Amino acid sequence: MSLALIQATAAAPDNPERLLLGPLDLSFSEGTVTLLIGRTGSGKSTLLQLLAGVRAPAGGEVHADGASIWRKWRADRRLVLPLGLTFQFPEQQLFARTIRHEFGYSLRPFRLSPAEEEQRTRDARAVWDRRDAFAPERSPFTLSGGQRRRLALATTAATAPDWLLMDEPTAGLEAASVLVLQAYIRQRRENGGGTVIATHDLDTFLPLADRVLVLQDGLIAADLPPRELCAQSWLLRQTGVGVPSCVTVSEALSAHGLELQPDRLTPEETAEAIAAALSLGGEPEIKRRDAAESDGTSPEAEKLPTSAADTAGGLPTEARHPIAPQGEPLPSAASGASYAAEAPSASVPSAPDAGWVQRLDPRAKWLLYALSVIGTMQQQSWLGLTVSLVPVLLGLLSLPRERVKGLLKFAKPLALFFLLSVGLSGLTLTAGEGLPLFGFSAERAAITAFYVYRLLIVTLASLWFAGSTSYGRMVEGLNWALSYVKRTGLPVGSFALAVALLFRFIPMILSELERFSLIVRARGKASMRPGAVRARDIPALIVPLMLSLFQRAEDMTMAMEMKGTGTSPLQSARPSLLTWTRTDSLFTAAGLLALILLLSIR
Repeated sequence: MSLALIQATAAAPDNPERLLLGPLDLSFSEGTVTLLIGRTGSGKSTLLQLLAGVRAPAGGEVHADGASIWRKWRADRRLVLPLGLTFQFPEQQLFARTIRHEFGYSLRPFRLSPAEEEQRTRDARAVWDRRDAFAPERSPFTLSGGQRRRLALATTAATAPDWLLMDEPTAGLEAASVLVLQAYIRQRRENGGGTVIATHDLDTFLPLADRVLVLQDGLIAADLPPRELCAQSWLLRQTGVGVPSCVTVSEALSAHGLELQPDRLTPEETAEAIAAALSLGGEPEIKRRDAAESDGTSPEAEKLPTSAADTAGGLPTEARHPIAPQGEPLPSAASGASYAAEAPSASVPSAPDAGWVQRLDPRAKWLLYALSVIGTMQQQSWLGLTVSLVPVLLGLLSLPRERVKGLLKFAKPLALFFLLSVGLSGLTLTAGEGLPLFGFSAERAAITAFYVYRLLIVTLASLWFAGSTSYGRMVEGLNWALSYVKRTGLPVGSFALAVALLFRFIPMILSELERFSLIVRARGKASMRPGAVRARDIPALIVPLMLSLFQRAEDMTMAMEMKGTGTSPLQSARPSLLTWTRTDSLFTAAGLLALILLLSIR
């Protein structure tokens, strides 16, 4: 199976106009190992997700075997089945009660017979479980961190993908497991399987690679075989990647007057070159630095090939982000109009413009939020609650469209939960002479629905506040409000921290929900719209999501304890970063008038 990108682009989730990747024209041949390297934010993970069919391109097409993976905004299940994607922290995908069920979930989309499923599980365990830690009935959560990571890799390997797409696979692996991974990739290549690896671990993967793609600002900066890339170490430095050990050794020898070609990808190759030069009968592969300088040659003076024929992988020159020779500045999004129009910089994401909502002083937002909650909680009629809902909905609609979509993903399951609660509250059970009789009390359900409706409005107001205010400005505004009552001796510092963290968790939940929905779609191979999850995949989503949020909460708690947060006095009552404007006064006055209206109709 071949893979190809045809003028493919990827946009930021919160701003469709900001491109994270592309446009790219790339092709990948089966039986090859390709490395994706680049500094953080260059687009490596996004490119893997495009190739795996878990992320729809914003423009262009993604092809597998010459056919488009995406049809009517749904991934073709037949084409994504042979694609295996492992995420940067694969151990976080585990959710099942036993290791057997973990393998079963990954293999379920392939509809194998029980015998085939068992055989694939045994084969994967034979490769990744050298100490019999993956007993079928053992809980995956009893394994160590490194064992869980190997188990997650094994569940993907069991699917025998035609293409294995890996995101930082050596992160958190011990040296022995890295050797197992290297051997597994070599075996895959011998059997015709393709592999694409996004990594910063050049020493581990350069000796395995057939091709290296250097990404910068969402475009391909270079497309070269690994030996040619190491011979042009200036390119790696200028793109912020860093250099592998072979280049470091070559430069260290050069500092002592000896020149060694930097394209020795393994320690064995380097040792052989040095030994050959030092032996009496060996070819002098090391030459004196002064001899190299006398003929005017230097590795740093070399430049990238400029023609498509000289470029590995057949990437057209116009599709690459050009790299300047040593000493010349690299082009950036700001240095050329054409490049800025194609791919704005992805390394420093810009916050989406939320208009007047984003510009409001956080103190005004706290006041508006408090007035909305007070007015809502005072309502005793359905009409009053509906009136109090109107400004909340207007506030949500004032947010950027993509942010509203993200909040709706959170609001939909919340509304479903509220409806289920109302339905269950109305159930009645009558025990008579015969069997117990179930009934439904509309009156009880209506009472519950009223209180749930009120809670839903308050929750939506919280979503608006969290979606329109950064965490830092939220804390500033709250510290200002509570600074006036700190003289009472109440623990207002701890209260401010608790409230701010509560709101901080709302966008964190949304972010984690999106991340784990990608993992579920990659494992479940469902033909669904991006962002959607099947009902049967909910356990595979919820369990890792909750574990991740608990871990985040624990990490934040430990960080606060180490810093002594909550025991120090509040910040100044007049934060220098806050500026109250006429717009803030107008909206606060409108909020007070709305509260008076709500109190008059309650």
